[in-house]
Amino acid sequence: ATLIGMLISDGRLDLNQENLFEEWEQDERSTISLKDMLQMQSGLSFDEDYGSLSDATNMLYLSEDITQIPLSSPLQYPPGTHWSYSSGTSNLLSGLLLSKSDDQESYWRIPYERLFNPLHMNSAVIETDESGHFIGSSYCYATPRDWAKFGMLYLNQGYWFGQQIIDSSWVDFVRTPASASDGVYGGQFWLNAHHSTYPDVPADLYSCNGFQGQYVFIIPSYDAVVVRMGLADAPDFDANRFLSEVLQSLQAIK
Repeated sequence: ATLIGMLISDGRLDLNQENLFEEWEQDERSTISLKDMLQMQSGLSFDEDYGSLSDATNMLYLSEDITQIPLSSPLQYPPGTHWSYSSGTSNLLSGLLLSKSDDQESYWRIPYERLFNPLHMNSAVIETDESGHFIGSSYCYATPRDWAKFGMLYLNQGYWFGQQIIDSSWVDFVRTPASASDGVYGGQFWLNAHHSTYPDVPADLYSCNGFQGQYVFIIPSYDAVVVRMGLADAPDFDANRFLSEVLQSLQAIK
């Protein structure tokens, strides 16, 4: 999402842009907008199941090109009307990023030259598939300290030591609830808009959630970023209790 936001600021993409892929031009998928994709409201059918062979596992483990399975998915709902988490959508965004790059090499340089290097996220690595696409849904690695830098970038409205890395309006967009998500999701970021996810934590929290309990929590009302890395998620790890206790400590420091 951050890299897509940069291309929008460059004028190379538009939130309301449709006809995103050549394969969709001749059917109803042509009406899916970039905003629909970012907010997981594309309406595309995609089976997000990691316990068996599914669209998600076939995409990650049996496909040389991670865009092909979601790119061929049929439309299940009218675009913009139904929210459903889809890792395939994130990989389609990675494919869109490549299509708007000058060439493969410049595409590979984008996250490093425009994000990781300016933030000195020196440990950060994103894996690619066999065809050269960044795996936008998964396989981005960094140390906790470097993930905290990423969170701080958003906490500071895209501003980083004298440089506006991402536009502040983009920060506002990613933390605005998708219309059909009931307040749990924005623009590729998870939300707590109705306290529905973390009842004891401020509603302005938004976060990056990784597999098996990896989190970057951004809490503007506390001017705080909390990074948690682990190999357990609910019910074995209670993120609500963890966060509420951390924030109680910060309140005490104040």
